[in-house]
Amino acid sequence: MDENIGMTPPAPEAPAPPAPPAPMAGMPGRPGPVSDTSKILAALGYVLGIVALIAILIDPYKDEKFVKFHAIQALGLWVAGIVLQVASVIPIIGWIVALVGGIAIFVFAIIAAIKAFQSEYYEMPIVYDIVKGYIGE
Repeated sequence: MDENIGMTPPAPEAPAPPAPPAPMAGMPGRPGPVSDTSKILAALGYVLGIVALIAILIDPYKDEKFVKFHAIQALGLWVAGIVLQVASVIPIIGWIVALVGGIAIFVFAIIAAIKAFQSEYYEMPIVYDIVKGYIGE
């Protein structure tokens, strides 16, 4: 007699979940950061402009494409902030422009710092178009 009569067949095994995609180190054709220090320098450059300036000048990082991209863009953002502060000497209209522009620069700096820390390139509107010649793109 057959022992399997009246028994339910075993359930098929569920397929293994797909492997997560590998993290992108940057955009296609753009190298990612070489080290964690590169990511930190790139991110801090947006928050503290002096860090971006130092990153461009110190030897191991000045030739790294990822750090150079973010440092020059951060310096461009800081120059835009200085220009907006100078505009604030104009009564009323200058104050409004400086306030709104200052808020926009703060928001873009935070976004860019987060993207840099996540090893991503972030082309900031207007600023990137102005500084891309200095970046080498």
